[in-house]
Amino acid sequence: MKKMMRLMGVPFVLGLALVVGGCGFDGSPIITEDIGTIVDDNAELSVRVKQALRDAPQTATSRIRVTTVSEDTVKLSGFLMNKATIHEAERVAGQVPGVRFVVNSLVVQ
Repeated sequence: MKKMMRLMGVPFVLGLALVVGGCGFDGSPIITEDIGTIVDDNAELSVRVKQALRDAPQTATSRIRVTTVSEDTVKLSGFLMNKATIHEAERVAGQVPGVRFVVNSLVVQ
């Protein structure tokens, strides 16, 4: 193995380990579903969440991006002034009919 590493170089061996390490025993990928892809098929859900955020006094003037991740999950992203507003945005979004999960990617600026 040492002789092989000297011949091929450490970057090659590490790259090979990463490629092989991500495969199942038969060579198929271990992770078969697409994780974290924003679907936004249900734009209606995003619209309802955006409206609820505009209607809430604490989040009315905030610039929060809302995207639909799945049929019952929305993602909030953007920069807000404090943690209280971030928590309020998550609470408001979670109360919208049809929303079961809120992915909170809001950051204090």
